Amino acid sequence: MYSIGKVAKEFNLTVRTLRYYDEIDLLTPSRIADSGYRYYSKEDILVLQRVIALKKLGFQLEQVKSILNENDWEDIFEEQLIIIAKEKAHLDYLEKMLRLTQQLSFIEQDINWTNLFHYIGQTEEDQVKQMAYLKEFFSEKEREVFNNPLFHMGEKESMEIIYLLRIAREQKYENPSSMKSQTLARKLVLFLDEAFNGDKELIEKYWRLQKEAPEKGGLILVEENVIEYIDKIIDFYEVNEFKNEE
Repeated sequence: MYSIGKVAKEFNLTVRTLRYYDEIDLLTPSRIADSGYRYYSKEDILVLQRVIALKKLGFQLEQVKSILNENDWEDIFEEQLIIIAKEKAHLDYLEKMLRLTQQLSFIEQDINWTNLFHYIGQTEEDQVKQMAYLKEFFSEKEREVFNNPLFHMGEKESMEIIYLLRIAREQKYENPSSMKSQTLARKLVLFLDEAFNGDKELIEKYWRLQKEAPEKGGLILVEENVIEYIDKIIDFYEVNEFKNEE
């Protein structure tokens, strides 16, 4: 037999917890001395191990009792899986929103509360509308290419375009023909070419969406003067590339 103190120490529990388990008929010790001191058998220890295991899986004590005492586990396990799936989805959402906040702050070197609220305030209905809009704007094959985490705020993979947009914002008043502007233009062209598998028509459609209705497509909201600067430096870059090819 094992004393309550020894069991508590062995399983990193408090004596109070073990007494509470007894009070709710979850784990009753095999022997209670005249002094009221509790002693646990090997079978009791096995039950306690099951209680601890089920609690670590996230089950509430009432659920643990049902599983152990009534062998009612199938529905309870299924319910717990649903709860965990919802919690996981919520944590994934929080992770994405936190990364999105980090990315917006990285671009603007400050927290843009308007942009942040725009993204975080999106409802499921808003997301459905975005998907419907994208279906009208892009073909199914184009959407497969466009559904690239490189472009989506809050995704780890989107840091490259975030970095390029930050540079564009920092030097938006730079001469489009300058070395700095043309270095950025080359990086943007290479990025878009790789991301869209060299599909020039799709790149044009993406950029048109970015300029005209980024919020409808769930894209990054970029200031108009930054968009204009990017347009100018890429136009200048492509003209020079065409001349060099001749």
